[in-house]
Amino acid sequence: MLSPLIKIQRHLLVGTPHLRYAQISANKINNSALNGQTQRTHTHTASTQKEIDHHAKLSANWWDLNGPMQSLHKLNELRVPFIRDGITSRGNVDPRLINTTKVLQDQTILEVGCGGGILTEALARLNANITGVDLGEDVIRTAREHLEIHSPDLKNNVTYKIEPIEVHAKTKLNHYDAVVCSEVLEHIDDKAGFLTHCVHTLKPGGSIFITTMNKTIPLWIGGILLAENVFGIAPKNTHHWDKLASPLDVQRILSALGCQTVLTNGFTYNVCRRRWKWINTNVMCYALQAIKID
Repeated sequence: MLSPLIKIQRHLLVGTPHLRYAQISANKINNSALNGQTQRTHTHTASTQKEIDHHAKLSANWWDLNGPMQSLHKLNELRVPFIRDGITSRGNVDPRLINTTKVLQDQTILEVGCGGGILTEALARLNANITGVDLGEDVIRTAREHLEIHSPDLKNNVTYKIEPIEVHAKTKLNHYDAVVCSEVLEHIDDKAGFLTHCVHTLKPGGSIFITTMNKTIPLWIGGILLAENVFGIAPKNTHHWDKLASPLDVQRILSALGCQTVLTNGFTYNVCRRRWKWINTNVMCYALQAIKID
């Protein structure tokens, strides 16, 4: 039997040589001051640290509905139903809970790259037990503070950790009913390594949900150049062309990891209405659900 990473490399040799596989190493994060946790030291590449620093600058305004993360708040209108319906479609939800606010009761979910907790809290409000992990000390502090002050009713449903996915996966093998990577993959260098660890935490039969940007010229023009520099939909320098991946790239990686893609939906941002909407093409952004088969 070939190892998953060898399989991935063989899958990606066909038409996807641009994906990079770099091991994470370099600067340190100290999270000992947060909630009395034991000090841990994690290392990152300069590219990863740049992503952490960029999002740290936004942490103070993460929950401002009219601030720099406004479009991320609005994206919940699409991604929360996408995840909810994807989980219920697997038949693992009590039928009596469908169409109720407790529809995700007893579902264990991992959100990788949870940031300040915008999606985390929304899924917790559907009664999911959700763990959010992120590399950024500042954004996790923001997430914890918002949970404590504004959503104390969700405290029993939410756990936040400053922890790389590769570390988390070591103690949570085959643990979660669903793994969510929303607006994260476009910030990752080593996509194959990242997704490998995500899938390792997933129970057989569980779902991984991904929302991200496609690597197309229309996306580069509309979703990066105009969105960040003209319309202010996202802060400048949030996204980078060389880190984007097509749905086919992602499906090949997941397939090599024993996951079957069951759904992809395209979506885009309507600048005039300031709302996200589903569209019949993946040319801009896409949402993907895959099932872990083995």
